[in-house]
Amino acid sequence: MNKFECDESYKADMKEYMEKIVEKYGISSQSAEREIMCMADMGNKVAAKLYADMVFYHKILRRNPYKEAFSLYLRSADIKISDNGSFISGVKSYPLSFWNIGYYLVNYRKASFLEKCESIDIIDKMPYNERLKAALELSAACITYTDAPGAINLIGRILLEAGSADDKFSALKPVIQRCIAEREFDRISLRTGDINCMEDCLREANNFFTVAAAAGYVYACNNLAAGEAGNIVRLDSQGADKEEIEEAVERYKEYLRLSADKYEPYAANRLGLFYMTGEIEADGHKVTYRDKIDQALAKEYFKKATQYPDANSAWAFFNLIKYFHKDYDTNIELMNEHMDYIRMLNEKVYDIAMEL
Repeated sequence: MNKFECDESYKADMKEYMEKIVEKYGISSQSAEREIMCMADMGNKVAAKLYADMVFYHKILRRNPYKEAFSLYLRSADIKISDNGSFISGVKSYPLSFWNIGYYLVNYRKASFLEKCESIDIIDKMPYNERLKAALELSAACITYTDAPGAINLIGRILLEAGSADDKFSALKPVIQRCIAEREFDRISLRTGDINCMEDCLREANNFFTVAAAAGYVYACNNLAAGEAGNIVRLDSQGADKEEIEEAVERYKEYLRLSADKYEPYAANRLGLFYMTGEIEADGHKVTYRDKIDQALAKEYFKKATQYPDANSAWAFFNLIKYFHKDYDTNIELMNEHMDYIRMLNEKVYDIAMEL
């Protein structure tokens, strides 16, 4: 059913990693990280994935970090990609790396850290629909061996794309039916149904997002919130029953809260904006529920969005300055500190903040 397989030899690699590194050096010390690099060089598949993570997240400086990390993920997954884009797969794999490779194939030059990364020739040669096919098969293989929520969420994202465009559905349908449709994914307790049309893809995408969100995966929560926002805008435009809209708004808030309470900056800032303005946006349209405004909660979530900062946190600092300017009127030091954070995190937001 799937060409990406695992003989579970990685379990011995995991045991070696735990005994020789974690139990002696911990997880994130410099000594542990150097030992991971050495262990990866000796062929340990688990260490190769951890080495890739360190390069990907810039814990180790490299001139071409994303390209080098991709090579390490391939090594960890026991996969080679030929010049014509064919996958040559062994079985001495660490299945969690299947998802990492799929993540690259979906996001390369599209989104996230990989939107503006250096060129990766192997991926450049692959048409996008072919990348989606491979990513779907890799993610399905991953959750055959482990309940990785990132892989579950990625399947949802791919099915969402397939359910939103005729050409993508036609291209992906054979792989969807072979790897996803009418399957019992025991590790995540999910049984999929028939997938014969785009609407079926959207249904199953939501099911995968729901499973990943239940496992605490913040990006799945964000995806569900985005879907609910679109649903709310649609219901409002159709003049739906007030109770139905109210239930949808509560689901929207809850999905964002699940993510925000795990310090995910995008969700926390978005929830802060909702409590500040009562607005929900989707597909270029906006609806407002002023009875939901709660400035104290807005401030709480804007602050939460700054606790584990990324580029989205710049918007949270911006919103704190914009909506709670009195906190800064007599505290120039705090203003300068937050403006410095904005400039460091997101130059575009800094330019906008300078006009406040």
